[in-house]
Amino acid sequence: MVKRRRNVAVATAVTIAALAGCAQPGMPAAAPVGVDAPAMLSAVIDQVYGTPQQRLAGEERMWLTSQSAIAACARTKGAVYGVTPYQPMSPPTDPAPGDLLGFAPHRADFGVAARIEMLAKRGEAPNPGLPAASDDQARWFTAVESCQNAATAGEKLRVPDGQQELEVELVDLLGSVQQQVAPDLTRQYASCMKSAGIDAGDLSEAYLKVEQKFPPVSFERPSDPTALPEWADAVTFEKQVAAADWACRESRIDGVVNAAANDLQKFTTTNTARIARVADGWKAMPGLAQTLRATVKTTPVK
Repeated sequence: MVKRRRNVAVATAVTIAALAGCAQPGMPAAAPVGVDAPAMLSAVIDQVYGTPQQRLAGEERMWLTSQSAIAACARTKGAVYGVTPYQPMSPPTDPAPGDLLGFAPHRADFGVAARIEMLAKRGEAPNPGLPAASDDQARWFTAVESCQNAATAGEKLRVPDGQQELEVELVDLLGSVQQQVAPDLTRQYASCMKSAGIDAGDLSEAYLKVEQKFPPVSFERPSDPTALPEWADAVTFEKQVAAADWACRESRIDGVVNAAANDLQKFTTTNTARIARVADGWKAMPGLAQTLRATVKTTPVK
């Protein structure tokens, strides 16, 4: 069985190489003279979505604030809930605005194997405040579950003020450009991916196909998922899907991005102050997370 899968992977890789030319570029409007559209897009994405470090700091800020709120609520109900240090739930990835085919980055994989391996090797641990006695545990869970709504206090702190609204407007702009310049892109992408042996009509479906390929992994206690017999094939498949994804849209990327140059210029000009506020908010995020880290009393899990 393993040998057959390897043969299929090799055959598909050959097919992907041939498919690189199946996506024919359209006739988009050229970018204004002297304008580097890809660089402009990259700059706007960094300002709106923040850098990987800044996004990670935002997640930590949300975690510590939310967990502190749950702990405070639990105390009013006679329960002790331990606030644990923040641990990333997945490795950092480059933003793909709206999962739009014409604006998503080139990736060697989807980060699925890395995420599963990271979580499995870490394992889950009970909250430090969980009592030892089963009767006390039942009361503890009831109290803590009734405090889950308190966690919403920290959710909005994951990103700077105004970021979500600005992101929606950027995705709408880029989506409109893609629809005008490459209305056939989604259809062509689905056909190209199917020719590569992957039934995925968009990036979300491609990601789901990759996730479904990996074997079930329990995060209840630390483990090494790479030792599972299906793991190597799943990792190969993830890279194969990522390669097909890029081969099926690479020839369209420059045209779509260049066609967005005028609208991106207008977007940055019209929203100069808003973009600056969001970008400054991202820049401040690591410091805000560090302050919380120093002031919130956390209890490491064992």
